Amino acid sequence: MVQDCIGQGIPLEGPGCRLMPYKHGRPVIDLSPWFRIASAWAFYITFPIAMLFNFMQHATSYRHRWRIYGIRRAITVSNHTTFLDPVKITGLTLPRLIFQTLLEATVEFPVLGTYTRLLGGVPIPGGKTGYRKVFEICEKAFKYRRYLHFYPESECFLYNQRIREFRPGAFRLSAELDIPLIPLVTVFSNGLFKPWSFWGRSLPVETLVVLEPEYPARYVRRNEKGEITPESIREFAEAVRRKMQREIDRRKGSDAFYRGRLERIKGLND
Repeated sequence: MVQDCIGQGIPLEGPGCRLMPYKHGRPVIDLSPWFRIASAWAFYITFPIAMLFNFMQHATSYRHRWRIYGIRRAITVSNHTTFLDPVKITGLTLPRLIFQTLLEATVEFPVLGTYTRLLGGVPIPGGKTGYRKVFEICEKAFKYRRYLHFYPESECFLYNQRIREFRPGAFRLSAELDIPLIPLVTVFSNGLFKPWSFWGRSLPVETLVVLEPEYPARYVRRNEKGEITPESIREFAEAVRRKMQREIDRRKGSDAFYRGRLERIKGLND
């Protein structure tokens, strides 16, 4: 029977264990060899189907993806605009794989939660120290995947082109690890015809733009104890948010399809 031996390096087959969802307090990333093998199988079976579905919906294209090349470790952030954002962001980094953060409640869900983790999902525990759980394992995690992605708006706002205020976790992690932070921004367009007209689209065409990396040393300040000041982290986050918003405005991102906050799934991530 399959085991869930998170972070213990115990074989996935044997008596007394079964596949179980993540539970609060366990390591947020499982780096055991068996879990990584299962993760590769799950990814390469699932991703081609998901990417095709995403392309059919939004005709996703990429701009300046070369900016991520040659960066060995990085935090990436993006505006959160569709349910399929994790798919297009994964497509950006191929053939390299990426960890992506999500609500802890999602990965605690039976079966689906475990499958989400197999695909690279990293739960962020609630509270002010949630990012600390990720920080504790990042040095090891970056040996296997180059990028760790955050959605700092913390909620998905469907087809939104006005970026909401960012939470500081991703920016603090970038500062404490002293690694670059790469902003990614989704820009929507109407297509060739007016939305919802006879020939028009009911869903936008999307472009994922990779912006120049930001380095935390440019923003971070420390107090007399040598600790990073919260004010400098907030300034870092706001500077990146404004940079992303300028790119949307420069490319004339369309608000025509905006639908508000994506409703959470009852019992899964509510």
